[in-house]
Amino acid sequence: MKKFPQQKWLLWLVVILLGTNILTLSFYWLKERPAKAAVSSSAADKEKKMGQFMVNELKLSPEQETVYWKLRDTLIAQQKPVLDSIRASKKRFFDLMKITQEPQYDSLLSVRGQDVTVLQRQLDLITIHHFEKVRALCTEEQLVKFDTVIAEIVNRMTWGKKPPQPKADSLQAK
Repeated sequence: MKKFPQQKWLLWLVVILLGTNILTLSFYWLKERPAKAAVSSSAADKEKKMGQFMVNELKLSPEQETVYWKLRDTLIAQQKPVLDSIRASKKRFFDLMKITQEPQYDSLLSVRGQDVTVLQRQLDLITIHHFEKVRALCTEEQLVKFDTVIAEIVNRMTWGKKPPQPKADSLQAK
């Protein structure tokens, strides 16, 4: 007879735990997901942070900062159509995988690859001309920091966070 109250106690414990699990899962499933507008605003925030990084690192004066943001807005306006074209061109390039058996595959691959290269070159020229204008804004003291910051930005553009390190074996072989 003593086991029945213990089993009843365990039964209530299981019911309570099951109820809390159901409440937790329903809260997780029913909570609102972030809207797509919030995602796009975070992309705008990221662009703003990248621009603010340059302002902070160079310690631009208020006048320089005003000119910098105008240059930055112009840069983004110039880059957007080129980036859209690169995206479309790369899609056409990779769509060629569907016709690998066709006789014109290699020539199309070369032509569409060249299209991507031309657009990428155009984007790089827009970017370097922007940095030339920003560099012209800088004072002598800011130029030293500018060159360091640009080297870091270019490094991130080409390798991500940091460039790959050469292996010790390859250094010893030389």
